[in-house]
Amino acid sequence: MRLENKTAVVTGAGQGIGKGIALALAREGANVVISDINLTEATKVVREIEELGRKSLAVKTDVTSKKEVDDLIKKTMEKFGSLDIMVSNAGVSSMEYVIDMPEEKWDFNMDVNLKGTFLVTQAAAQQMIKQQNGKIICTASMAGKGGVATQAHYNASKHGVIAYVKSLAQELAPCGITVNSICPGSIKTSMQDREVQWGAEIRGAGATPEDIREEMANFTPLGRIGLPEDIAKVVVFFASDESAFMTGQAINVTGGQSNTM
Repeated sequence: MRLENKTAVVTGAGQGIGKGIALALAREGANVVISDINLTEATKVVREIEELGRKSLAVKTDVTSKKEVDDLIKKTMEKFGSLDIMVSNAGVSSMEYVIDMPEEKWDFNMDVNLKGTFLVTQAAAQQMIKQQNGKIICTASMAGKGGVATQAHYNASKHGVIAYVKSLAQELAPCGITVNSICPGSIKTSMQDREVQWGAEIRGAGATPEDIREEMANFTPLGRIGLPEDIAKVVVFFASDESAFMTGQAINVTGGQSNTM
């Protein structure tokens, strides 16, 4: 196992991509702290990890709150004594045309996706600098490398994550800490379930969520929607020693799909 006795924290790990990442890290030997704003779902994932023979802990965390993020790191250190891997994964999305977008929707995407990444990685870095080692992995998006109508706010937040990761990687390299990001494409999650519903409503003319999802699969050269496990495999690579000479990267995991419009 590549991550034997390592301690990992995954935010937004109660479901979807975050859950897939947490379980993959545990299968590789890591003890995993499950951070999520939904404590009930986080606790369910803890039980799954413990069934794999690893130690785990659920911590209710709003990543837009510095106090709660600091408490997450504190509880991790109290239970495990180290922080080896931080996966900043918590994220949100919504779909609106810019001319109709309420200010609060812009703020919601920026606060969770970008400010949340800043707070989580800042807190992790402060601990990892003391250790002079660590791995930070952030979930960005294919949307962070292009643009699409109705998602300007989401796209902007994920562009920000990619640029932030590149800068943070430069700052932390002298401390033996690597910082990388993953850029998922179309992945089957509850977030995507909401997005295809919104997409069908925006398009109108009898469009259904199934139509939208089929189009996503058709736009993907490998011919299918991705799964959380597809993302998790690359996160495990970044968390392991195999990626020791990689930092500041934004790796597409998209089935060959690109968003460079």
